[in-house]
Amino acid sequence: MQSFKLGHTYSCSDNDSYCSNKDLYPVYVGKSRRRYLVRSNVVCHPLFKELVEKSGDSDDSIAITCEVVLFQHLLWMLENADPQPDSLDELVEFYSC
Repeated sequence: MQSFKLGHTYSCSDNDSYCSNKDLYPVYVGKSRRRYLVRSNVVCHPLFKELVEKSGDSDDSIAITCEVVLFQHLLWMLENADPQPDSLDELVEFYSC
């Protein structure tokens, strides 16, 4: 299985369930469950966390149920243009499938 590494390294608060001392997190995207290795700054972003919650995966893995191409756009956006908190609801709806 091919993995993709994306994101920069930033720290998160210790009480986040997805955030720990690890630097890269496996994230499974779309119906094909394409595996990405994503850095903590992306996993700890409020928009990313909301998308994981909306995906409702019950196992211990991090999964997002959106199209792979949309996920790649999301990663680019989170790394290059941090979205404003007041637009997060709209963005969650856009990236949710």
